[in-house]
Amino acid sequence: MKYNFITFLIIFFLVIFINPNILISATSEDKIFQVKNISVEIESTSSPKAKEIALLEAQEKGFKNLMKKMLLETEYEKIENINIEKILEFVDAIEIQNEKTTDRKYIGNLTVIFNEEKVLRYLNRNEIKYTSLRSKPLLILPIYKFAGVTYLWEKKNIWRNVWVKNSNNEGLIPIKSSDGKFTDFIYFNQDQAVKKNLTNLELLAKSHNTSGVLIAILKKKYSRDKSKIIFNLNSSIYRFDGGETNTFEDAIEIYTNEYSDNILNDAKVRVEKFINQQWKTANTASSQKKLEKITVFFNDLNDWINIKRLIGDISIIDKFNVRRFSHNKAIIFLSFSGNLKQLKVAFKQSDLDFDLNSKKLILAK
Repeated sequence: MKYNFITFLIIFFLVIFINPNILISATSEDKIFQVKNISVEIESTSSPKAKEIALLEAQEKGFKNLMKKMLLETEYEKIENINIEKILEFVDAIEIQNEKTTDRKYIGNLTVIFNEEKVLRYLNRNEIKYTSLRSKPLLILPIYKFAGVTYLWEKKNIWRNVWVKNSNNEGLIPIKSSDGKFTDFIYFNQDQAVKKNLTNLELLAKSHNTSGVLIAILKKKYSRDKSKIIFNLNSSIYRFDGGETNTFEDAIEIYTNEYSDNILNDAKVRVEKFINQQWKTANTASSQKKLEKITVFFNDLNDWINIKRLIGDISIIDKFNVRRFSHNKAIIFLSFSGNLKQLKVAFKQSDLDFDLNSKKLILAK
């Protein structure tokens, strides 16, 4: 037994040092603190002066966009008037996607990269509650109802087309649409009652590697005198990662002659706002740290290495220390923000299953 454990340790270090690439995260592309698509257009006394002002404006816009993404409205009010000098301290880099200059004008589309450690330190010192936890995507099922007909997977579903054409993955909850695979038809169709098909919804979510399903129903109808169009929104989020089910209702009313595709985009924005608000409300945590003893189970060295990497990448986890270690389990003490339920949800976004009662952690199957 002793010989086997020594062999295990030797292989452990060989795996780490011979194959360091195994420690590299595969999800490096979705950076919360990298704010993209910041548009600026400034006119001044000269082109260089206009660019100088534009870069300052881009950094201010980028920071406020980042804060709106991470903070609830009540918390955002605390930093809304932050000065530009303080914002500049948080900036690591500016990337220019495209730009155009004239004699006195600068037009550009920029990306601003903020320093995560500096931003979070500022928020913690000022006792501002936030979340930087990024959810796995939600799969959206956009259901459109009009004149007694219900559309979901059909090409005539104009509500679904809006989500497919204008996908937005820059928030804390990316929204993923489906092209309508054969298995999608098997798991769910627009005529099924949702409450009786939660099992199928979970299978559908897993088939798309998402944390849950967003059912967004848009119903179009006319007023009695046909002078107005009313769009009723009814959205429900069914999460299968420990998060709660949430619902949202809204209505958009316009005069018939004012209709355009912008109305559908407006409805989409309202649904997105609800989704992000719900996520921030559920996962916003204070700066106070909690300590928890957790038992990690794994099958082999690769499992253990992957679990360590995943834990280290979770934003609400401050640090962790390994206290005991054997060939198939490890005891760790973990410092984190929030409560145990939030920790469970955070683990699930990284494909880790955490049992709240036993405090056991494993790779999700």
